[in-house]
Amino acid sequence: MTLTAVIHLGDRPPLGGGLDASHIAHLHEDGVPRLLAYTVESDGDLDRVPGAYAPALDADPPYPVTDLLLALRRDGSAAAQRLDTLDTKARANYGTGFREKVFDSDVEWGSDGYGRHFEARSQLEAHDYEGTVVVGFHPGIGDAARAAITDNLTRLDAATETLGLGVGLGSEDNES
Repeated sequence: MTLTAVIHLGDRPPLGGGLDASHIAHLHEDGVPRLLAYTVESDGDLDRVPGAYAPALDADPPYPVTDLLLALRRDGSAAAQRLDTLDTKARANYGTGFREKVFDSDVEWGSDGYGRHFEARSQLEAHDYEGTVVVGFHPGIGDAARAAITDNLTRLDAATETLGLGVGLGSEDNES
C-alpha cells in the first residue's frame, strides 16, 4: 500500500506556530483506499485505532475528514454535546458508535445507525469547529482522493491547511 496523504487533527498552540496533534490518519491507496488512524499520546507515542476506514471518495459529497472528526475528535465542535448524544443513541439502539461505524467501514446508506451518523455529519459541518485540520498530500495521490479531501475541507467551519509534500510543492492555507 502507498502512503498518499497524512491528516493531522488538533489545535494550534497558544504561542508560536505548528500544531498540537491529538490524532493522525494515514491515507493508503492501491486497490481500495484506506485511512489508518492513530491517537497521539502525551509522550508523543502513537496508539493505533483498531480497524481501518475505507472512505467513499466518489460519494457526492464525500466525508473522509468529517467522519474522522466524528470518530476521533468531535469535542472541538460547537455541537459536541449534540454529537455525543447522537453517538450514545446509536450505541444504545444499534450497538455501534461513530468510532466503530467509521473504522468498521460500515457507513453505507441503510446500515445500522446510518441515520444517526448522517445527522451527526450534518451537525458537525453546520457548526463552528475550534480545532485545526492539516492535510499533507504526497506525490502520487489519486485525483479522487485529493478532490474528496479538498471538497470536504471546504465544508468544514474550521481552520484548515493543505500541504503539498515533495520537490517544488509548497503549502496552501485554505482558512486560518
